[in-house]
Amino acid sequence: MTPNRLATALAFAGLTFAGAAQADGIRFFPALEKGFKLEPTLAVTGGVTYAAGARDDSMGVYGIDFNMNCGLMQTPANRIRTHVQINRVDDSGIKATSFELSPRYTLPLGAGFSVGAGPALAMVRMDNGNTDRNLFGYGAVAGLNFRAGMFYAGTDIRYLNTNERDRVQFENWTWLAKVGVNF
Repeated sequence: MTPNRLATALAFAGLTFAGAAQADGIRFFPALEKGFKLEPTLAVTGGVTYAAGARDDSMGVYGIDFNMNCGLMQTPANRIRTHVQINRVDDSGIKATSFELSPRYTLPLGAGFSVGAGPALAMVRMDNGNTDRNLFGYGAVAGLNFRAGMFYAGTDIRYLNTNERDRVQFENWTWLAKVGVNF
């Protein structure tokens, strides 16, 4: 990973949470409060991953996205949503399964639309055809969401850097489309 990419990802994540932390009325452990609403969403995902060092320019990715109001830290208007994603790449001799956690500060745009951004942490099981390893990953993600009743749709763009073990790594950019159900 180049120093410029790392600096950009860290600055993006830092600015996202710095703005959220400055807001008045940040609550910790709101899930323990009476009346807290999780408002969960479950969606299937599909998209494209570009991984550094891969044999192909782009690879298909699919998975699931479960997101909800964050129960650990929350703004008065419930603008922090936590996304848990499991994504799978099986293309061009590369097999990778990632488990990702991404808390995002969201802003409503009106008419059911919202945008959100935040850091991403991941554990990636990577198999490059020669060796397989578990890799820790970190990065930044931004997304656009649409909610109307039970219908949910969205799109994410995410950068993820992974550690390198025995010359196995999975630094990547991923674009995902999502469709699912609000509960």
